[in-house]
Amino acid sequence: MKTHELARSLEVLAKALRSAPDIDINKLKIEEPNEIMKPDEIKIGLSHLVALSRVDKQQWINLISEYKFPIELRPRDASRDILGKLLRFLESNPEARTRLERSTTNSNSKSSPELLKALGSILKE
Repeated sequence: MKTHELARSLEVLAKALRSAPDIDINKLKIEEPNEIMKPDEIKIGLSHLVALSRVDKQQWINLISEYKFPIELRPRDASRDILGKLLRFLESNPEARTRLERSTTNSNSKSSPELLKALGSILKE
């Protein structure tokens, strides 16, 4: 494990502890997270993904370029290919995800406001 990976893990732990009740540390119980989505959550998420798959390829390229995400794009990549690469990148990079979430309300962004709003709605936990 490297230091940056540990730092990200500690940030996640800190967020979880802050969202829980303030109790004595000796009474703290840590359980395995239940990552199974409810059917309604799956339907909503799928609906958002379908809408995002219709976004123009150039808008995705602009977004990736603006945030300087290190995602390799090929000229023949379709919009959906780029979306898949972006989602995989954001899944494995919580810092980039947080930065993107925070900027969805930023009016100085060069990216499409609609695109940022849509991404912000699916990135919220």
